[in-house]
Amino acid sequence: MSRIGAKIPPVAAPRSRNVLLVHLDGVPKALLDEAIVAGRMPFVGRLVRSGAFHLDDAFWGAPTSTPFFQAGLLYGLQHPNLPGYSWFDRELGRKVQMNTPSDALAVDVRLRGLGRMSLLDGGGHTYFSLFQAGAANRLCMSTLGSYKLMARSFSSEMEGLLPARTRSAWDFLRSFGMESWLAAREVLAWSAALRDWRHEASFLLSRILLQRLGWSFAFTKSLVDLVRGVPFIYLVYGNYDEVAHRRGPRSALALEELYRVDHTLARLYAVARAAPTPYDVVLVSDHGHVESLPLEQRQGRRLEAVLLEGPPATLSADVTRGLLDGRAPLPSVLPAREPFTPVVIEAGNFAHVYLSGEPAPMEARELLARHGDVLARATRNRDIGMVAVRRGAHAVVIVGEGVYGPDDLERAPLDSEFSRRAVADFLLGLPRMATAGDLVLFGQPVRRGATVGFAWEFGSHGGLTRTEANSLVCWPADARLDLGGLGHCSRLHERLAEAYLDPAPRRVVL
Repeated sequence: MSRIGAKIPPVAAPRSRNVLLVHLDGVPKALLDEAIVAGRMPFVGRLVRSGAFHLDDAFWGAPTSTPFFQAGLLYGLQHPNLPGYSWFDRELGRKVQMNTPSDALAVDVRLRGLGRMSLLDGGGHTYFSLFQAGAANRLCMSTLGSYKLMARSFSSEMEGLLPARTRSAWDFLRSFGMESWLAAREVLAWSAALRDWRHEASFLLSRILLQRLGWSFAFTKSLVDLVRGVPFIYLVYGNYDEVAHRRGPRSALALEELYRVDHTLARLYAVARAAPTPYDVVLVSDHGHVESLPLEQRQGRRLEAVLLEGPPATLSADVTRGLLDGRAPLPSVLPAREPFTPVVIEAGNFAHVYLSGEPAPMEARELLARHGDVLARATRNRDIGMVAVRRGAHAVVIVGEGVYGPDDLERAPLDSEFSRRAVADFLLGLPRMATAGDLVLFGQPVRRGATVGFAWEFGSHGGLTRTEANSLVCWPADARLDLGGLGHCSRLHERLAEAYLDPAPRRVVL
């Protein structure tokens, strides 16, 4: 630490209270508890068992996805109009995906344009988040969408790496080479056993470039920031989430990442507490992960074919009656709309189905009149557990032969794996989420902690199961804040802003 302090100047305007917020992407509270008991996270276990830290369940709202969470956390938005990690953007007229830097930048600009205060305003730094959100540095997905931003910030982002290194270049290269070799062997073995190579090349690159090189860089830069006194550091650990998607949330490879991050947290904590201005260290997760059984494996075809192909299907009279809700059906002949090829976004164990290119999503009566066969195929498929649509100014979910709103979910025959709280929250937010599909489908649970998935992956989130909604927050017992009992990520923003932001933070323009 003294080596860093001798080479790198402190921040110009230090604060009396600083915070390091570590985001454990995709780690449910129940899994963290198990890891502590099993000894996979000994450092975090010591913090909690000693009483030095509080560890609590948290529910951040629905959908259970990282963009939704980060918009609430960083900007305090309760309804950010972000329906998942990918969707068909009605305004742009194309698919948007948050691991595409230009898409992340476009969304970041939209959120920033709402005029909201960000937790990173006034000199905060972020590493591996989707959005820059006013951060003074340039190491997030949205800044990769601008070559000018990257070029202007290159020298400053490299500052402090040499004095902050924790091992020799030879040791690092030897370890990196061995890990790369083992990763390549694992990918080859997995692909051969599954007889499918989809996503494996990109997964291998992710493990080598992002999970090892990228994380090492972000960790080292965080050490530099701690010594310099950067007031708010937001560090996203996405390695577990990446591995869980491709190998499953309880695979040996995924659980190994919990041990890795525990070791890293111990080092960050030591520097944070010994820094010239000591830091509060807060841990948070955005959602959980469930095991995902791909629909394509189970039925031999993808969701688009299931919904849009095959003989005509008829919706049940009970579902039709529930969707009409006492209203007369629309006439069988309706004004023609602009030609549009339906778009099905397989977003893990949930999916968005877009049946028109209109700016506003379709309501239930129009869906019945124009696309009753698609509705029928969705509601009658054994692997689709729920179908959400808009009914009038509200939203409802079709479960079995019934139609239920957020106020009468207690009557719904929901599988016990679904979280009624998450389903209700999603239905309350759907009418304000114009980017969501005309239909939103959720995979049927098949056993405890496992659902049908629509994407080709083996761990999913974004859906409405209890595991996916089971997030966590962990904070120091001696800090002057209480992060317990929160019911939305926007509430977390409020508590952190009260504790760590200046009354009138400086806005940093993208």
